[in-house]
Amino acid sequence: MVKWVAAVKLIAAARRDHVVSRVFGVTLFLWLSFPCAANSGETSQPVVASQSAAASARQYKQAGDQYVAANDFDKAAAAYISALDLARENFTADERVRMAIYLSWADRLTRAKEELNAVLAANPANVDARVQLGRVLSWNGELNQAIDEAEKVLKQAPDNREALQVKADTLQWKGELRQAIPIYQQLVQTQDDFDARIGLSQSLLAAGNRTGADETSRFLQPATTNQRNRFTKFQDTLEAMTRPKLDFRYVYYKDSDHNVVDRYSVAQSFWLGNYDLGGNFRHTEARDPTRREQAEELGFRAYSNFTEVFAGGAVLGFTRLGRGDESNFPTGGLKFDVRIPGGTVGGGVAREVLTDSAELIQNRIRATVAGLEWSHQWTDRFSVSTAYKYRTFSDVNHAHDAQLTSQYTLFFNPKISVGYRFRYLNYDRQSGGGYFDPNDYYSNRLVLSSYIERQMFYAFMDIFGGQQAFRRNGFPSSDPVFGGSATFGFKPTRYVSFELSVEGSNLAIGTATGTGFNYFLLSPRILFRF
Repeated sequence: MVKWVAAVKLIAAARRDHVVSRVFGVTLFLWLSFPCAANSGETSQPVVASQSAAASARQYKQAGDQYVAANDFDKAAAAYISALDLARENFTADERVRMAIYLSWADRLTRAKEELNAVLAANPANVDARVQLGRVLSWNGELNQAIDEAEKVLKQAPDNREALQVKADTLQWKGELRQAIPIYQQLVQTQDDFDARIGLSQSLLAAGNRTGADETSRFLQPATTNQRNRFTKFQDTLEAMTRPKLDFRYVYYKDSDHNVVDRYSVAQSFWLGNYDLGGNFRHTEARDPTRREQAEELGFRAYSNFTEVFAGGAVLGFTRLGRGDESNFPTGGLKFDVRIPGGTVGGGVAREVLTDSAELIQNRIRATVAGLEWSHQWTDRFSVSTAYKYRTFSDVNHAHDAQLTSQYTLFFNPKISVGYRFRYLNYDRQSGGGYFDPNDYYSNRLVLSSYIERQMFYAFMDIFGGQQAFRRNGFPSSDPVFGGSATFGFKPTRYVSFELSVEGSNLAIGTATGTGFNYFLLSPRILFRF
């Protein structure tokens, strides 16, 4: 209490002296930030208001070093920022680079980038600053710029280990695993340290080489708090991808055409070697004002990354439709995915049974779908994807379906993106089979998406607005559209997740078949990991 009374008196005195007010604020912060010193056997000496800014900056630096030693990087970052703002020129380039490193560890990436750029402006040949700038840029999602900084160092020193590590990490995050893995292997062979080995383990896992990732990660030996945190996160990712899972889900759907659907499903997945295997069972109860139908679907799947570039899989199952007078139909499909520089190309063919409404089930509508997809990450923030599908139906109808999506990321944490979606859909005729079968349908939509994850909670939200137009049975239609979806998740332990998803819009093709022009969907889910 005495200390705070004295502080008030100092504030009053400082207000009368404008020249020393800035220095006073700094020294007062330091004085009040160390109550433990006042309670020790030593006498605390208040910093006088006439102390120089350079000396105050040095004290802030020392305080930051103490916080780093205690692994309190948030407080260390605050102290370092104050020190640099007061007297940046009072510190050597090495000290400023070291402070920038700790700023980045506290997620002050923008401030760390500014400080490193300032060091490089004074001395472009500072290798340590350039390597750390590349690392900060990669953490901030500026992947192309990060690789550029690493390449600048490697041109002068091709064997610079830190620059190679930054380049490999960034390539991994870009999905360029074919380029990243050899660099990691080179680093592990020359010096088997934690950073190189965990990078190799993460890349092998992302490439679908589960056994390789598991074997490589067994030799990881985290020594620092930072390394232990990264090792724990990798283990969580490895287990989330490879340990057996059991997924329970319920979906309630209702639309303005009076279709109501209750769907219950259970799915299990597990890994055998490098094969991702799974099975699922789904029961559907569908009704409208004139009918009530049900469907049951059973399927099995297998998928594997055969190389860092090529992956493929297959699905096989059957669907039973109806009550009392059941019909059984085989289902299945094949798919492939190829990693290309900056993106992926994929495609496949599938045989489906449509079960999204009672009328579809009653009419026993089946479809064969063949399609191709392409996606490309043009910059760190801007990506584009396209898809085309050709569908043929059991009621002698067919359709062409093309989509284009572009997205620009405004912020990375939380992730907030804006985008544009276009879709064109054209059927040969209106068959009356129970699915939405327009001529020359198109929609243009602007989209805002966000994702955030904090400890045990995560949330995703997607809202859109735009316009749609089409012809059906000779009558044109053009309407504004709007809607969105959201998913909220809770993970009380590493092995259990609870989710709740909601979705709704007036988009005519808002569901797989577009049976209603306005629809609402609610879906709780429980996911167990063993």
